[in-house]
Amino acid sequence: MNEFALGFSVAALFTGVTVTLLVTLGASLVAIALGLAVGLIRVSRLAPLRWMAVAYIEFFRGTSMLVQLYWWFFVLPIFGLVMTPWTVAIVGVGMNVSGYGAELVRAAIQSVDRGQYEASIALNFSRSTMMRRIVLPQAIRGMLPPWGNLLIELLKGTSLIFFITITELTTAAKLAADATGNYLLFFAIALFGYYLIARALITPLVRWLERRFSRGFVREVPA
Repeated sequence: MNEFALGFSVAALFTGVTVTLLVTLGASLVAIALGLAVGLIRVSRLAPLRWMAVAYIEFFRGTSMLVQLYWWFFVLPIFGLVMTPWTVAIVGVGMNVSGYGAELVRAAIQSVDRGQYEASIALNFSRSTMMRRIVLPQAIRGMLPPWGNLLIELLKGTSLIFFITITELTTAAKLAADATGNYLLFFAIALFGYYLIARALITPLVRWLERRFSRGFVREVPA
């Protein structure tokens, strides 16, 4: 392995890790915001809104993320809508994952004990106040662990943005392996790179949020 190839490989990996982190962060914000919004609409009392939320969820869960990215990047420009690769990566990956996240939000909201709703009605809370002060704080505790798993899947899904011309961690590892001929080393770096990002960033953040939202919550003690 000569010095030029080594220098190129290190630079490529650094760039790849940076791109993966930035896209993961941006797409996570999109996924969380849209997932929460669509999940709340999914439990709306208005049937047309619920149907729109179901259509959104079924579309993004039922079709391939890669094909969705292709549509964003290659097909929409035919109709005059042109977006940069970075915009497609962040918005496209985020919207795909938000379809799964919306169902987590719906399930968490519907899992809140029925007595909480009845108590809110007895206290004459409006529906928005009930959701904001009673239901969502309890639902968030239930949805955080599966959301952590979903964000890890989002991280791994960023490897697909190579197909819309962005060099992320997996592609950088491939370029480094091609330049040096050491496929074992660089694909091992890519393999454990995703694990380390998930283990060092996503998992601790989700666990911290779990502790944060569990403050003051008294768990039932089995009889």
